[in-house]
Amino acid sequence: MLTLSRTLFLVAFVAYVVSAVLFVYRLVRRRARDSRPLATWANGFLGAGLVAQAAGIVTRWVGSGQAPLSNMYEYMSFTGWSVMLFYLLLNAWYRLPALGAFVAPVGVIVIAYASVFPTDVQPLVPALQSYWLVLHVSFAALGEGAFAVSFGAALMYLLRTRSEEERAGERALEAILFCGLVLVAFIALALGMKLAGYRVPVAGPFGDVVEYGLPPFAGPQGVAPGSLGTFLGVPLPLFQTPAWMAGANAARKLNTLLISLAGGLVLYGVLRLALRVPLRVAAARTVATLDPAILDEISYRGVAVGFPLFTLGGLVFAMIWAQKAWGSYWSWDPKETWALISWLFYSGYLHMRIVRGWEGRKAAWVNALGFVVILFTLVGVNLLISGLHAYV
Repeated sequence: MLTLSRTLFLVAFVAYVVSAVLFVYRLVRRRARDSRPLATWANGFLGAGLVAQAAGIVTRWVGSGQAPLSNMYEYMSFTGWSVMLFYLLLNAWYRLPALGAFVAPVGVIVIAYASVFPTDVQPLVPALQSYWLVLHVSFAALGEGAFAVSFGAALMYLLRTRSEEERAGERALEAILFCGLVLVAFIALALGMKLAGYRVPVAGPFGDVVEYGLPPFAGPQGVAPGSLGTFLGVPLPLFQTPAWMAGANAARKLNTLLISLAGGLVLYGVLRLALRVPLRVAAARTVATLDPAILDEISYRGVAVGFPLFTLGGLVFAMIWAQKAWGSYWSWDPKETWALISWLFYSGYLHMRIVRGWEGRKAAWVNALGFVVILFTLVGVNLLISGLHAYV
């Protein structure tokens, strides 16, 4: 069953990639006579991937005898599935396949990020042996999936209504697109090194061994520069991680961050040279014919659906489970803290939208920044901070 599950996940990922390519190609090409069949094929591949991944989740559950939601691979895979699910639901209502060009790639990136982590079934640690695991993780992931679709619509709205006179907004849009490239670079490099079997064990400052999945340009304290050999002619490590960065994995996390930023800069430079205009300008051209009011409404609907799901999964069920597992409803663990920050962001969005009547660009910016916080909760906390949720 586990072998079948892995095959189904691979089939789903390939279908998602094909769907994302078709969505983007359709939007960039912008030929009305070609748009309908391309949209049909893109939605068809996405739907097929959704069914295949759902079957993969079920067969992994049956084969392992435990809910496949206990580690980062399983959690992020389910989150990616949630992104695709909510796109299909909202597209069925609004009939806006152009949204797929912004949402399907996000789902692909999330699932690719999941593949960076170990994919083997891992025995549940005692804290995870509870039915609250399924409730907490599944509802939180479903909420984040709806937020991702909402973010796609908000980003499209901001691009559609952009103005060169709003310099701060223009810089912020470019920064959001750059952050996306940094994440893509990290995933591509990490997956490439994983497929190549690249692993470098390095003795850490606390007598333990830290395993690097990327070339250790930043080494732990006590590891002399150049003492770990070379990578493409570059001595490893180039420098030691500053002493004020505490923790056994501080050097590895700093190394990952620096390599991801460097990869993002390379991707950004290549795209700028190829497009000859800022990324925000090129992206805005693809949505120039869309109705901003529809994009604004989809953005709001995504949050309206995702917020109660995230509230239940990310806070209510999480606190009940924490009390049963650790004897306390709240411990200010980094993951808990950033989940609360995410919830407060979207609470503010809904308050300003419903009570104050915020619509348009103000609401879209709050929505976009809220999803940046969600991404940091999912990715940044694991890369930069350690806590009780280190096992996921």
